[in-house]
Amino acid sequence: MFVRGTEGGILAALFLYSLAVASAQYTKVREHTSHHITRLRHSRHLDGYHTASFIPATAPKLAVKDNHKPLFTECLNYRPTVKEDQPVGTYVFTVHAEDRDPPEMGGTVTYKFVSTPGEKERFRVDPETGSITTADMFDHDEPSREKEAYITVRASDNGQPQLDDACTIKILIEDVNDNPPVFDKVSYSESVPQDLPSGREVMRISATDIDDGNNSIVHYSLDSNSPDQAYFSIDPANGVIFLNKTIDKPPGYKFKLSAIVKDMGTPSLQSSITLDIQVVESNKKSPSFIEVPDEPIRLKENYSDFNTPIATVRAVSNIPEEKKLQFELVQGQTEQTNKWHTFVLEPEADSAYIKLGNHLDYEKITDYTLTVRIQNNYKLAAETIIQIEVEDVNDNIPIFSEIRSGSVLENEPPGTPVMQVRAFDADGTSANNQITYELGDPSDPFEIDKTTGNITTLNMFDREERNFYNVKIIATDNSESALIPGKHNAGQQVFLIEIADKNDNPPRFTQDTYVAESIAENANINELVTEVSAVDIDTASVVTYSIVAGNTYDAFVIRNFTGEIRVNNELDYENITSYNLDVRAFDGIYEDYAKVIINIENLNDNPPVFLANYTKTIEEEKLYEGCIVKVEAYDPDIKDRSAPQNIVYSLVKHEQKEFLQIDNDGCLRLTKPLNRDQPLGFTKWQILIMAADHGGRLGSDSLRSTTEVILELTDINDNAPFLTNTQPVIWYENEPPGHVVALTAKDYDSAENGPPFTFALNESASFDIRSKFHIQGNILSTLVSFDREQRKEYKIPVAITDSGTPRLTGVSILHVVIGDKNDNPMAPGHSDIFVYNYKGEAPDTEIGRVYVDDPDDWDLADKRFMWLPSYEQRSPYFDIHSNTGMITMKEGTPNGTYLLRFNVTEENEPIVPFHWVEATVNVTIKEIPEEAVDKSGSIRFVNITAEEFIVPEMDGTSKKDKLHRTLARLYNTSMDNVDVFTVFTKTTVKDVFLDVRFSAHGSPYYPPEKLDSMVIGIQEKLEEELQSKIYMVKIDECLIEKEQCEDACRNVLMKNNVPLSVYTNTTSFVGVSARVESECTCDVVEPLVCLNGGTPFADKCECPEGLSGPHCEQTSIGFHGDGWAMYAAPPACQEGHVTLTVTSHSSNSLIFYLGPLKHNPLLEVQDFMSLELVEGFPVLLVNYGTGTTRLNNSVVQVADGKPHLIEIVLMRSSIEMFVDRCKLSTCMSLAAPTGPREILNVNGPLQLGGASIDLQNLARTFGWKHVPTNQNFVGCISNFTYNDFMYNLGEPSLHRNADPSCQRSMFTAVTFGIDTNFLVAILVCIVILAILLLAVVVHRRRADAWAEKELDDIRENIIAYEDEGGGEGDAGYDLHVLRQMYDGPLPDTDTFMQSRGLVGAAPDISGFLDDKKSVLDRDPDITPYDDVRHYAYEGDGNTSGSLSSLASCTDDGDLKFNYLSTFGPRFRKLADMYGDSDDERPHEESWC
Repeated sequence: MFVRGTEGGILAALFLYSLAVASAQYTKVREHTSHHITRLRHSRHLDGYHTASFIPATAPKLAVKDNHKPLFTECLNYRPTVKEDQPVGTYVFTVHAEDRDPPEMGGTVTYKFVSTPGEKERFRVDPETGSITTADMFDHDEPSREKEAYITVRASDNGQPQLDDACTIKILIEDVNDNPPVFDKVSYSESVPQDLPSGREVMRISATDIDDGNNSIVHYSLDSNSPDQAYFSIDPANGVIFLNKTIDKPPGYKFKLSAIVKDMGTPSLQSSITLDIQVVESNKKSPSFIEVPDEPIRLKENYSDFNTPIATVRAVSNIPEEKKLQFELVQGQTEQTNKWHTFVLEPEADSAYIKLGNHLDYEKITDYTLTVRIQNNYKLAAETIIQIEVEDVNDNIPIFSEIRSGSVLENEPPGTPVMQVRAFDADGTSANNQITYELGDPSDPFEIDKTTGNITTLNMFDREERNFYNVKIIATDNSESALIPGKHNAGQQVFLIEIADKNDNPPRFTQDTYVAESIAENANINELVTEVSAVDIDTASVVTYSIVAGNTYDAFVIRNFTGEIRVNNELDYENITSYNLDVRAFDGIYEDYAKVIINIENLNDNPPVFLANYTKTIEEEKLYEGCIVKVEAYDPDIKDRSAPQNIVYSLVKHEQKEFLQIDNDGCLRLTKPLNRDQPLGFTKWQILIMAADHGGRLGSDSLRSTTEVILELTDINDNAPFLTNTQPVIWYENEPPGHVVALTAKDYDSAENGPPFTFALNESASFDIRSKFHIQGNILSTLVSFDREQRKEYKIPVAITDSGTPRLTGVSILHVVIGDKNDNPMAPGHSDIFVYNYKGEAPDTEIGRVYVDDPDDWDLADKRFMWLPSYEQRSPYFDIHSNTGMITMKEGTPNGTYLLRFNVTEENEPIVPFHWVEATVNVTIKEIPEEAVDKSGSIRFVNITAEEFIVPEMDGTSKKDKLHRTLARLYNTSMDNVDVFTVFTKTTVKDVFLDVRFSAHGSPYYPPEKLDSMVIGIQEKLEEELQSKIYMVKIDECLIEKEQCEDACRNVLMKNNVPLSVYTNTTSFVGVSARVESECTCDVVEPLVCLNGGTPFADKCECPEGLSGPHCEQTSIGFHGDGWAMYAAPPACQEGHVTLTVTSHSSNSLIFYLGPLKHNPLLEVQDFMSLELVEGFPVLLVNYGTGTTRLNNSVVQVADGKPHLIEIVLMRSSIEMFVDRCKLSTCMSLAAPTGPREILNVNGPLQLGGASIDLQNLARTFGWKHVPTNQNFVGCISNFTYNDFMYNLGEPSLHRNADPSCQRSMFTAVTFGIDTNFLVAILVCIVILAILLLAVVVHRRRADAWAEKELDDIRENIIAYEDEGGGEGDAGYDLHVLRQMYDGPLPDTDTFMQSRGLVGAAPDISGFLDDKKSVLDRDPDITPYDDVRHYAYEGDGNTSGSLSSLASCTDDGDLKFNYLSTFGPRFRKLADMYGDSDDERPHEESWC
């Protein structure tokens, strides 16, 4: 608010008076109960200055009747500057616009730039302060020449409506001295006559600085350090170099001189250049100018005569009878020195004419400095400078800034400012760029200041009559136009001037009272309750809403601009059942009020309350009858405590339900006695009891609370004591009798039933132990001296008796080891070490110790190990540690068997004198490839260590050797093709496991499903052979649900090249580090791998024809009632989605089975899933491990010979099956899993089309309620996926009688329902086709024979596969299709998509032809474009007469093609043409 002069006191008095009036009005309003409107404003006599009105909400606030626009009062006075090259964020200046309104009522001004779409942001403005900073870096100099920038700032207020003002400002970009002067030439070279008089001009140098002002003024000097500087002087202003003294140097001498040019900026910058001045004979004179312009040449910028000379120069050569001169207009390094050939020189005899070469522009370059050089035949030269000044002309039209609109309030008096327009003229001088403004239509109700562009009103406007005007403004410059003779340049623009609305109407609520029923007391914070609305016919008025009364505890909040009433705090029916709110609508001046009634709905929002916590003391191991504790709770939502509370009690901890139960009366009973003592018992048992109201109904709004019952157990003496000594206890041999150890014990009972303890040898102790050991008190003593070589350890049974009632005695075994002393000499020894080298990448590895036969086994410190016969003759692949005897295999050791010899010495005086023996070690190293590890089978044994597995037994062979031999027999292959390569011990809390991995191969390696399933078939026999128990075949860390992962779990085979070593005395085994680890996720992005000959391209595979899977999988497989196919099992995921397409020709059959192959009593795992057809309808069996769930679909008939899509969804709480995407309740199957288990964990393979085992017998061993069928499938299974993973059905791991791609014909007429007559008709058609085919074959044979006799040069071609035209890219021929071998039928167990090997060592034909084609592509002597016909066609008229053309760039050895005869009958022609002759070979016809 602004107050001037004496009006201040009057205004203050009126302000206080208005507050009083407003307060009285507000009191009166609140007492009025009907619909009302209140209008609060001050008297008009305040002459345009408006004070505040009272707002009946909280505190008094200002309200203004009129909204004033912000004004840039200093717009014309802004003269901002910014230096070039300043960093982004540099402060420039601050703009400010005044608004007379109060800040909260329209007086808050924000700033932003007005710009055109796509315009680059060069400055930033702070929207609140108006501070302007740079957003870009500027360059005042060439080539940018950014000398000024224009910005338009808009100031906007927060009034209603929002009003604006705009100001366009020119910002000058100031030059900084950031460019050094640049010489106009790269080098200067002149000649000077030997007799040139002193003081005469020798040459001129010139430099230009593209900076501005003093930064561009240059001064010249000669480097005082130059040795010949004394001979010359230079004019510092114009760069003319004069001879300073007589030349006393001989002709040919070159003066060494350097010139320096420096600008006048701060700081000063400089450049230097070397001058080459050569002395010539005295009779040689340099040329001279006889006519040059005396004054600068002035040209107007619009001068465009490119033919008429601008200036003429004349010169003489100063060579008698030789007037020839060479003229040159020197091209400088800046635009001012003619860098871009703005001027050109045309010589003619002794004259040269300077003409215009490019258009001039004063706004870019105002002057030019031209250097004209002449040279005579003596190679002497002279130069002169011509100055050209460019004069400005009026060739730019004024252009308006970006502002296109303005506004003015209605009912404002004439003369009210509307907006300011600004136009700019790009001409460079004030004589041409001064602008005046005028209205395009004098009848418009506005006037404009011709100098400033300020537009004001001529009339008072009424928005209801007209709400906008389009006003044309003309901007004219101040001189005659160079574009339009006789006129001035003028630009025009139409501006939109809007008539803004004023707030002169009150808002009105649409209802007097709003009612919101049944708002739940547990409504969420911010939940919508109701919405109020008020209408204001003023378009500019924004109505805001507020709650002014009745909002107890701030329970609700109203959105200011929408009228939405939402929950703000928690509601409680028990405290307040209904709210009566007064709401206010306010448009800035006027207001209205309404009532809002909100009724709260009572809900069950109070959980049951227990009357107390409970504690009970009972005796352990005792079963009580009746209630041990009676708990009681009530429901606070039920006011009558005597009424039924409808509360259900339950035990919270699931594991406590084994020995406790509670009924709905709160009676807690024991079903099993409780144990007080460790390790399974507790002195105090905490029992959590939960009470649920509303009968505890699931899905209802039942609420729950818990309490604890503490059961304190009294002790009985029911635990015998046991030893706690650290074991084993070591007692050294040869020691005299003495104390071995003080015995210590522990009892899990209480102190009353525990110590003190009494110790004695148990009656079960042998006579040997009793004769050698004795216990007195708690001390174990020896009675004799021991010899470790006779016995190494003793297991002594110790009886410990406690002091309880009654007393209990326990027996513990004390392990006493007889410590070794070196008292025996050693003897020669031999050991064997086998090493598997993974991919040949094993680093330096310790593989085992040297073994000697020595009864002592703790005497390693007395031994030393050395190479035999000498260190120099040691093996280069191994090292020996002289103190420990550990052998290290070096990295890079090749495969083979190595016999290592060592000299071992021992000395332990005086017991064992110094002696030595020879020890030999046989080391076998075998490299194993990564494929063998990736495709390995696995077995987990229980209660056996790695050392026990590899050490030779009584028969001289180890368990590992026995396993190796058994696997070779099982897979019907040699032992060399079987590798048992990983042996390592895995210790758990309960058991000791031994994990063994193995592989087997013919060609290629057998898949793991084949290896594991065949081992399962002989599991009992293998256990008997090895005398070891198998825990599982196919090691699976995810098999036990939630043991490794809470949700999803997948097995990952972790491999590395650091071996795993197992050492024993005579045998050591160094295997591959390959172990299965669990990974708790199923969402893994696998790398792109293309199968079956596919090639990766970008993020997908390009597949051969017929392979439709995303990774080129073969997506279908067929069965004929007697087969099955086996694949890898899917991971254990928290959700599983199975899809497959089934085309069935049998009504009762097994589609797939996923589950165990054998019952394993050591594992409580029975998970399986099967899908079968029963009477043509799909039936799904799923067992998560605790019972089988059966789902059947009796709507969609699947066994109709047509493809049907079956989808299976496995989730924790539900199992779903859909057929043909039908999601209706009538055709979808849904059931819950049986039992508490939630995830499918299987240890067997996936089998399609049938099962390799007897499922009926397997179901009996597991006790399955529902049994999968054993009847095999007839039909086709395709597109089998699990969680979007597509199975490669064409490559089963193991199979029997399966049909890849479902291509085999089916002739069973009964299956298809074909009658006899139709079958006969089909057979007749087949016979006719066979006759026609026979005729064609006979005809072809005759034609081939004729062709061979008559046209010897017409030979086979491969055009049937591809063709490629000139200039194309290589078509990417797939020559693998040529490689079809006749090796007999594939055996049942071979991989379907496998490429068969060639006979003998014949090379690959596809690789051969690809290599030759590549050679031709690189041959520089052939045609440069691709043309497959050069080698694809053979015969007359072609560029290559035979396939020998492929042999360019090859030697004679490459031209032997004898192996073509091994490619089969289709390549017989090639073999005939290029192989060695073989008269005995029978002739076969061409396959064409």
